[in-house]
Amino acid sequence: MTEEQIKHMAERFLGWKLPDNFSPDAGISFTPEFNVEYMAKQGKPPMRHEPIGTNLLNYTQAEAMVRHMLEGLPS
Repeated sequence: MTEEQIKHMAERFLGWKLPDNFSPDAGISFTPEFNVEYMAKQGKPPMRHEPIGTNLLNYTQAEAMVRHMLEGLPS
């Protein structure tokens, strides 16, 4: 795999819209809905955070993760 491909994969990972059922572990909390009570009073569904990528890893760490995934990759 080329350096350009690895960088592309790391950038795509960091830009991926997380799924609705995103549920981090290890004590990390994420509350997808906010303004629940206020919106209920308005007769509307709560607002949702819709994160993209992750703030758990920075670019350098994401690139290292991609390299780790590729290490020993069967041909």
